[in-house]
Amino acid sequence: MKRHIYLEDIPLDEAKAAFAAALSEHGQWQPLLAERIPVSEANDRITATAVWAKMSSPHYHASAMDGYAIRARDSEGAMETSPVQLTLVGAGEIEPKVTRPAAAMNTGNA
Repeated sequence: MKRHIYLEDIPLDEAKAAFAAALSEHGQWQPLLAERIPVSEANDRITATAVWAKMSSPHYHASAMDGYAIRARDSEGAMETSPVQLTLVGAGEIEPKVTRPAAAMNTGNA
């Protein structure tokens, strides 16, 4: 039996054009309508435009660089009414290869 291979490399612009044409052919290549809804109903929704905070927190530009890392299995069963206890590792502390269940880290330490 002859083997059919359906993969071929085409330039990105051609691929985008073919994708748009296929969607247009089926009436699916038009912008979705926007709607206003309460924040309480916005879970799992996508904003129509960018949303910006009126005030940054912290007030200096650093919040995107630091954060927390946890393993998913260490948060299993956690709920707002029944949280799990995690160990906080201070930023800059040197940890062995296998880390504790939670670790705060600076971008330079990751």
